[in-house]
Amino acid sequence: MKKLLFFVFAIAFTSAVSAQTLSTSSLSDKANSEVAKSSDKMDKQIANALMKDESLQKDTIAYLSSNKETKDAVAKLAKSNKGSNKGIMKSILGDKSLSTAAIDYISSNPEMLSKAMKLVGM
Repeated sequence: MKKLLFFVFAIAFTSAVSAQTLSTSSLSDKANSEVAKSSDKMDKQIANALMKDESLQKDTIAYLSSNKETKDAVAKLAKSNKGSNKGIMKSILGDKSLSTAAIDYISSNPEMLSKAMKLVGM
């Protein structure tokens, strides 16, 4: 009888832990999707600000030009766009890895992020 009681207790305990794990993971999935949505929205806002403001363009292009991972690609873009900041920025935002680097640079710099958000009305 004790073995049966212990077995029933083990099954009940396992079920309770399993139920908690399932509900936690579904909450986690919802939170992750909301964070991803807000991140995408912020990325789009930063990209819009980069197309509007020349000083943000200059600072971002200077950063990407000095970064050893992106400087070769930016140099090619600068050559093909004949030095036009707006053209270079349009090309940067059209390239997934360069746009990610540019947006990460802006979002990790509080002053530039604040300026970008003001430009888009946030």
